[in-house]
Amino acid sequence: METTNQKDLNTKEVFTFSECSEYLGMSKSCLYKLTHKKAIPHYKPTGKLVYFNRKEVEAWVMSNRVATDEELNRVAINYCMKGGRI
Repeated sequence: METTNQKDLNTKEVFTFSECSEYLGMSKSCLYKLTHKKAIPHYKPTGKLVYFNRKEVEAWVMSNRVATDEELNRVAINYCMKGGRI
């Protein structure tokens, strides 16, 4: 099975299902579950084949950022110093 060169994936604007799976480094079954749950943005122009916009996939990957312990500690200290007011 031939895989797409990572450089090629970085320049493509639209991914096929297989390309998106490879780009994200996740199994096709995991990607299928995400599309089935409508948890990842995707397109089905013919109602069958699935396509992904690279920029939307990148935005999805970068969503739900998890704060570091240092950031959380800083927020907690600021909260306490203000007497419990944000």
